[in-house]
Amino acid sequence: MLKAAGSLLVVTASVGMAFCLCQELTAHLRLLYVIRRMFVDLSYAAFQSMQPVEILLGCFIRTGDERLDAVCKEIADRLMEKEQGRGEEVWQEMFAAHGKELGLSADEQEIVETAGSAFFGKSTEENKRRLNIQLERLDHAIDTARGEKREKQRVYGAVSVLGGLMLVILLV
Repeated sequence: MLKAAGSLLVVTASVGMAFCLCQELTAHLRLLYVIRRMFVDLSYAAFQSMQPVEILLGCFIRTGDERLDAVCKEIADRLMEKEQGRGEEVWQEMFAAHGKELGLSADEQEIVETAGSAFFGKSTEENKRRLNIQLERLDHAIDTARGEKREKQRVYGAVSVLGGLMLVILLV
C-alpha cells in the first residue's frame, strides 16, 4: 500500500515537473511577444503624439508584464532626471542590468538593447528604419524560440515522466 502511494507521488511529481518546465517555455515566448508589442506601441505613440520617450514610457506604455513595466518605469525616471547620458545609453544600460531578471537569452537581450536606437534618434525616418530592422530580428528570435519550445517540450515531458517511472521501478 505504501509502495503504491509512493509510486503515485513520484509519477505525479514527474508529470508536474514536466508541466512546470513547459510553462516556463511558454512564459518566455509570451514575454518575447510582449516586448514586440511594446516596441510597436512605443513607436506608434512616439510618431503620432511626438511626446518624448520618457513620458511615453513613464505614463502611457503598459505591457502587462510587471518586470518589463518596472524596467520601462526605471528608464523613464532616469531620463526625466536628465543626469544620465543619452536616452539610447540609458535604455541599453537598463536592459543590460535587467536582462537576466527578464530571462532573455544573450541574442534576445542584444536585440532589446539595440532597439533603443529606434526610439532616440534624430530623424523619424531613421527611427522607423531602425525599428523595422529590430522587429525583423525579434521576429526571427520569436520563430527560433517557438521552434525550440516544441522540441524542448517533447524532451522535457519524455525525460521527466520516464525518469519518474524509472524511479518507481527502482523503488518497487
